[in-house]
Amino acid sequence: MNIFQKKFFSLVKEAPELEPDPTLPVPEDEESEVNAATDMLDTESDIDTFGAPDNPEIALKKQQSVKTINILTTWIGEVENFIDYLNGTDDGSINFTINSADCDSILTDIQRSESKKISRLAQDLSSLGESLKQYLLLAKRKDAGNDSI
Repeated sequence: MNIFQKKFFSLVKEAPELEPDPTLPVPEDEESEVNAATDMLDTESDIDTFGAPDNPEIALKKQQSVKTINILTTWIGEVENFIDYLNGTDDGSINFTINSADCDSILTDIQRSESKKISRLAQDLSSLGESLKQYLLLAKRKDAGNDSI
């Protein structure tokens, strides 16, 4: 310990215990404060009208968070649609078309030389989609107020 820490701890140990100030109100729970405020109002008054105004900074952050969530959701959908277009099992996909082509067509040559590239591209896009889903989960958690990014 340095000299300042020693002096501080000695002052803390020697300091007398302070009694709570009887003139200060004792903190109450939130429900009793709402009841007390309601009891003070006229019968026509509503307690909700006396609250603090909304913070514009919080409203802006909420708006930006909703916009970000919508953008990420759109991106994820587009990436998944493109993966299905590249490597899907339905009639419209590139992989299905080149694999069901006639033996002597140019699509057979494409299938031989480019099939691995198409599969690798679909795999990389799938990885990107999963990463975007993780960011979407983080954005939703932040929007709910449970965490920060």
